Amino acid sequence: MKSILISLLIATYVSAFTQGVSFEAHSIDDSFGSPAGIFVSDLDNDNKPDVISAGMDSDLIAWWKNEGGQPLSWSKQIIDSGFAGAISVSTGDIDGDGLTDVLGAAYYGHELAWWQNDGGQPVQWTKHPIKTSFAQAHEIMSIDLDDDGDLDVLGVSAGQGKISWFENDGLSPITWTEHVVTTGFQGARSVDARDIDGDGDIDLSGAALLDNEISWWRNDGGTPIVFTQITINSSFTYAHKVVIADMDNDGKQDILGTAYNAGVSWWKNEGTDTVIWTKQFVGYYSSAVTGRAIDIDNDNDLDIVCAAQTNSGKIGLWYNDGAFPIDWDYNLIENNFAETWPLHYGDLDDDGDIDLVCGGNAANEIRWYENDLMEPVSVEGYDRTSKKIKLSPNPCKNHLFIQLPDETSFPLKVDLFGMAGNRLKTTSLRLGVDEVDISSLKEGAYLIKVNTTQGAFFNKIIKI
Repeated sequence: MKSILISLLIATYVSAFTQGVSFEAHSIDDSFGSPAGIFVSDLDNDNKPDVISAGMDSDLIAWWKNEGGQPLSWSKQIIDSGFAGAISVSTGDIDGDGLTDVLGAAYYGHELAWWQNDGGQPVQWTKHPIKTSFAQAHEIMSIDLDDDGDLDVLGVSAGQGKISWFENDGLSPITWTEHVVTTGFQGARSVDARDIDGDGDIDLSGAALLDNEISWWRNDGGTPIVFTQITINSSFTYAHKVVIADMDNDGKQDILGTAYNAGVSWWKNEGTDTVIWTKQFVGYYSSAVTGRAIDIDNDNDLDIVCAAQTNSGKIGLWYNDGAFPIDWDYNLIENNFAETWPLHYGDLDDDGDIDLVCGGNAANEIRWYENDLMEPVSVEGYDRTSKKIKLSPNPCKNHLFIQLPDETSFPLKVDLFGMAGNRLKTTSLRLGVDEVDISSLKEGAYLIKVNTTQGAFFNKIIKI
């Protein structure tokens, strides 16, 4: 019976793989001043993805609780109303207490900070500065860079042309130690982190608008970590966004770049012992500002979605045909959303496909774009929204935390399946161990099965 159920679930998911994708726009908030950063994460542990945004002219960090329903409804909650020039947001469990915290960068306030999730209904927040005098802070993200079990922070300073990482000492209160990765990276705008050269540690990549440059920094180890900068391209005019992702499914991490005056390109990682890059042009897109690598059509390869900060505002989609060289099929998602800028994604309506969330910087609005690829799964005995088991964060980069019922008996088995039905990983959870390492998985959608004394529970997870 269990194998039949798994087959039914997977069949339901893959039945839509060959369908075309269209998007329906829904407004989340039509009066949010100048959204400049956006993120998707479950902040209140209710197993529904919420939306977090930074308002640059309104100096706001806010989140919208996903209340569910059809169509989805949202309730706005303010985290901080005085974060000057709020431009970037992301999330992570910074203090390791099992609750998802929020991180932000303030462009005019020249600050990086995090807000501790204190729980409660509504959620209460406590602000903690990470770095002040960080000129024109432009981007922030969390990652365990030194592999010590807690989340560190990466920050980008546009004013100083600097990328730094801030070491979390793991204590309470947390003390941060700044380590400068690079200076002189003029007009630095973006950073991403992943193992590029396959040696088991985390490397970095970044975009510099004034230098027209995409570079990567090889992690050479040491305490503190030594990074070696290697230029990938120095003529990517007004480079703005960089994403590390395996674009061609060859097991090596490539670089996706977005530039105001050069459009969208990616650099194929040809490396073995030495990483060699080959530029692959995707398309010219005027005022391209934020590109994302997302499997929009659930065919197990990464497509590209890009926001363009034109007066009318555009969101474009390039489908990946899975061949090499990749033949990109362009589709227009949106052409009337003034100065489209921040762009993120997640399965907001819990129907098995990836939706988009985008902000119109001049429109003062946040929208989500519903992906119609798949309909909600309905299989007897299957409860994807069970309150007995909670997964966070979802989407997830490296470590998925599983909250189990108090009456759970240990040990128990956890299985991870690809969307084609292939079992990819089996692990056991023991008392006091609530974490599954998914760092080895490629970006995309997966099914997780948790076998408990109360039965087998399934959910879909997104690896980013």
